[in-house]
Amino acid sequence: MGIKLLTLLQLLLGILFLLGALAIAVAGFGLPEVFPHVRFLPVRLFTVAVVLFILAVIEFTLALGVWSGKRWAWTASLAFAILSVVFFVFSLFLRPGLGELVSLIIDLLVLYYLMQPRVQAYFGKGASAP
Repeated sequence: MGIKLLTLLQLLLGILFLLGALAIAVAGFGLPEVFPHVRFLPVRLFTVAVVLFILAVIEFTLALGVWSGKRWAWTASLAFAILSVVFFVFSLFLRPGLGELVSLIIDLLVLYYLMQPRVQAYFGKGASAP
């Protein structure tokens, strides 16, 4: 059940990154028409859209790896969860809000789940790995 939930979370993040990339790319193409004096903003928006697209591909790849029980998926998910915890702790200090708090709690739960012995064994990690 937890693996399904973790895979679903990765898929949802991938979809959100992909939708964000598409929205920013479309806005970047339309901005020069609306605001002709803003020359460099479309280039910056395109760069952000490319980064979001890369993050979407990473999330989709992680979802597939988590679902398949790949060792690298456990390591990558753990690394991304740790980075997210650090990011949202800083976000709470800079701009406290409910979204940051919920995201921090979710990432802490993911970290806790990934450290469970049976989950580590599923990914071929830990003492009970085959």
